[in-house]
Amino acid sequence: MMKKLPAPVPARQVLWLGWKLVILLSVALCFVALLRLHFSPDLSSPNSLSRPARVRSRISGGTFDGIPKIAFLFLARFNLPLDFLWGSFFENADVANFSIYIHSAPGFVFDESTTRSLFFYDRQLTNSIQVIWGESSMIEAERLLLESALEDPANQRFVLLSDSSCVPLYNFSYIYRYLMSSSRSFVDSFLDAKDGRYHPKMSPVIPKEKWRKGSQWISLLRSHAEVIVDDEVVLPVFKKFCKRRPPMDTGKGKLNIVKTSKAAQLYPR
Repeated sequence: MMKKLPAPVPARQVLWLGWKLVILLSVALCFVALLRLHFSPDLSSPNSLSRPARVRSRISGGTFDGIPKIAFLFLARFNLPLDFLWGSFFENADVANFSIYIHSAPGFVFDESTTRSLFFYDRQLTNSIQVIWGESSMIEAERLLLESALEDPANQRFVLLSDSSCVPLYNFSYIYRYLMSSSRSFVDSFLDAKDGRYHPKMSPVIPKEKWRKGSQWISLLRSHAEVIVDDEVVLPVFKKFCKRRPPMDTGKGKLNIVKTSKAAQLYPR
């Protein structure tokens, strides 16, 4: 005897079962998402693992209640050759009006054997890094100085200084009044048509029309210092493309021309 084949399932019933499966999967995914949101760490909590390591006061210049200070930030190779000059400058100032931070070579300590001014004793950062001229490590060192100074809410102005090329032209009281009375940061920036340092791969984070040249010795408001320290967009681009060109080999003569042209493409100044 021939067995009877089962009756075919109606197409409408198949569609209905498919829709029920889709709905069940959607509900399950929503439930899983809610659970993840519920059990994920609170980003606003001080104990959150996702919280940035930098924790400091966010008191702005307009709401700070107290005597504002200027943070003098020295970027040094080792010691400060002009410490005697800066020492005379700070002698005529109220210690409540300024603070000093120094980024020097890792392990270098400012004491009676390395500086002629008491103002610089133990003012070095404990987390300094090895800095290479012309590379992004200089930016990182400057950020470390700003980050340390931002821990003190009284610091409302931030002046970045060279160890050997920056000197005060006026006394402390004049500089203090001038900076505190201004609501602007002072940054030297200009367009250099002959500059060849821009790397096309920096775009779109740093578009070419926004590229400027300037001095690194600047004066910043507290809000602008916070922007620099908290930046996680621009600095990674500099780390990737800001490289020193390899040194020329004097023994290769004209071969250095080819080497230099290739290096210009790989290592923009």
